[in-house]
Amino acid sequence: MSARPVVRSRDVVVLMALMMMMGALPGLLYGQDSQSRVTAIEIRGNKRIDASTIEARLTLKVEDPYTPESIRNQIRLIYGMGFFEDVQMYTEPAPGGVALVVVVREKSLIAEIVFDGNEELSDDKLQETVTIRSQSFLDQPLVKESAEKIERAYQEAGYYNAEVIPIVQTLEADRKRLTFYIKEGKQTKIQTVTFVGAAAATKKELLKVMANREHVFILSWFTDAGILNREELPNDVERIREVYMNKGYLNVQVGQPSVELTADTKWLHITLHVREGEPFNFGKIAFQGNVVFEDAELRRDIKIVEGEVFQRVLVREEVTRVTDLYGQRGYSFAEVKPAIQTDPGTKTAMVTLQIEEGKLMRIRRIHITGNDKTRDNVIRRELRVEEQQVVDTVALKRSFQRLNNLNFFETVEVLPTQVAPDKVDLEVKVKEKPTGSFSIGGGFSTLDQFVLIANVTEGNLFGRGYLVRVRGQLGQRRTLGLVTFREPHFRDSATSLQFDAFSSETDFSTYRESRTGGTVSVGQDLSEFVSGSLSLFGEALNIKDVSFDAPEIVRSQRGKQSSTGFRTSLSRDTRDFFLDPRTGWRHAVGFDFASKVFGGSNFFYKVRLDSMKYTPLFLDTRHMIRARYGIVEGLGGQAAPVPERFFVGGINTMRGFKFGRAGPVTVTNTPEGADRQIIINNDFIFPISSEAKLNGVVFFDYGIGYAKGQGINLLDLRRSVGLEARWFSPLGPLRLAYGVNLDRTPQEKKGVFEFSVGSVF
Repeated sequence: MSARPVVRSRDVVVLMALMMMMGALPGLLYGQDSQSRVTAIEIRGNKRIDASTIEARLTLKVEDPYTPESIRNQIRLIYGMGFFEDVQMYTEPAPGGVALVVVVREKSLIAEIVFDGNEELSDDKLQETVTIRSQSFLDQPLVKESAEKIERAYQEAGYYNAEVIPIVQTLEADRKRLTFYIKEGKQTKIQTVTFVGAAAATKKELLKVMANREHVFILSWFTDAGILNREELPNDVERIREVYMNKGYLNVQVGQPSVELTADTKWLHITLHVREGEPFNFGKIAFQGNVVFEDAELRRDIKIVEGEVFQRVLVREEVTRVTDLYGQRGYSFAEVKPAIQTDPGTKTAMVTLQIEEGKLMRIRRIHITGNDKTRDNVIRRELRVEEQQVVDTVALKRSFQRLNNLNFFETVEVLPTQVAPDKVDLEVKVKEKPTGSFSIGGGFSTLDQFVLIANVTEGNLFGRGYLVRVRGQLGQRRTLGLVTFREPHFRDSATSLQFDAFSSETDFSTYRESRTGGTVSVGQDLSEFVSGSLSLFGEALNIKDVSFDAPEIVRSQRGKQSSTGFRTSLSRDTRDFFLDPRTGWRHAVGFDFASKVFGGSNFFYKVRLDSMKYTPLFLDTRHMIRARYGIVEGLGGQAAPVPERFFVGGINTMRGFKFGRAGPVTVTNTPEGADRQIIINNDFIFPISSEAKLNGVVFFDYGIGYAKGQGINLLDLRRSVGLEARWFSPLGPLRLAYGVNLDRTPQEKKGVFEFSVGSVF
């Protein structure tokens, strides 16, 4: 029989004591029991982050109960600040509870961020891309995120093989240099764009409207053609739908583009699937909700013709036209919404313009803000609306154009704000830009050769809109001094005044020409787009140092002479922005007359005709065509003075020809000047950098200078083609052009490079 254990009372006491000790062990390990409270909080190890900032993050406060769970929460909160690599907490015994000690180890500080290996994307561009910043704490997740963003930036630029490797180097104990080492690789371009199912529209028509286009060898030098822009892919789908909608295919469906990378990663292939459907013609055109206008009034200038192929662009134009009609009557908040109802049986689409006329609106007040320098009256005189007048939305658009054309402001906003059921306040907000410039520089042009230029211009003197310009030029072939003062609105009227004084001396190789004179001009706005001017001029001319091979006309006019008379011009200008137009016309006619009656020795007349048109195209490109015709004749048995003759050839007339070489020349290829000129310029203008105001131009010029009585037909006109860059620089419009002479003579060069700083025509 086995012995049974005997439990004595002493053993029971010991066992109970052990159990009590085990139950109290967690409290002993943490330095308190379940009733302990936090009596103090101490932060240790922090260097840059203030202790109060860390303590403010804690939810556990002095006098709060202390528990292990609360400690874990506090550690998570401090880690969440993003400043620390390590966080520890422990307690120390204290009277009435425990003191909580927080020990932190701060992350290293990024002293600098360096980009290495980047050639295609600048440091500034990459700095804008990354999330992490210098003088911040080194955060590995942010480092990884920034590296990924750099890679995406390269992919957007077409570098799909770009690799970005972040490297951290120690400068001091807790200061680091973060280097993003970049392997750019080669740029991947779009090789082909394929339209599956497209029959009614050609590939050329579709590619023309797309932002993502195929790589073209020469064109891609000047544009982003061939570079994939993923953000524009959805917009390209809408642009393709627009092409079809303008051909009557109202039910066209265009799938999302698929982009495939070739195995060698050099090229991309884009594929779009198109379901065209059936074409529709215009059905009936109706109006709903119109009370102010009768249907007949709304139909008066309608461009939609029943039975013709449906075009969405015509519907949009009608919406704009009808909205403008209401806007001109003062219904500035009128809304016109097109409703299109198709009939699959007849393949027609009925268009109903649903009109919500709103109320007749008047302008209560005009508030002008942002003009710290420019006076209110300078802005108000450009506005085509007045207080208490009925709101005219067409006049508001014109006001915006006129303010923009002052070239005093970076931005212009003309916004009506409704302040009563039938009243609006007009908010005119402008942001001024510097209108004065002082520049000293050098350059080169085909006429002047190397030149030094000093220019002082103020386009808004005293904030009154006065223009003052002083220009000096010293060159190998020409020296020039020019002073101009212009008051565009004399006493806030529609009359302008301008005074010019100039002096120049030019070396034309076979002779020298010096000119000194001045002009007083009075201009007048005859209507919103039509203006005229009358100028009285006087000029002293001296032709000297004439060589034996100078043109006959020059030799016959050697010596001192003078011209006095008047110059007149009449023009109509509807261009939207004079400096860099997108749309509009400009027509001008000029007549000059000089006579001995006015005190000069020269007797002549001159007629100039000039017309240009800007047509907006796709992707902010545009086409400009300009035609010029001129006649100059001497009177009283005299020949026209040499400076008044037409020198066709050069960057301002016929690119691809040296100055005057597209007109009559001597046997030594010296330009003689012409009695007549015909010039036609064709420019296809495309943006290279909108931010830098840099445009590219593909041009075709067609023209000639010729003598009175010379029979001219179209086959006689000279031709040239080429490329040009235009930069609207602080010195003024800068142009670089290279033109190829398409029918050169043995004396002429095949191509001519030209440079100029001045007005862009």
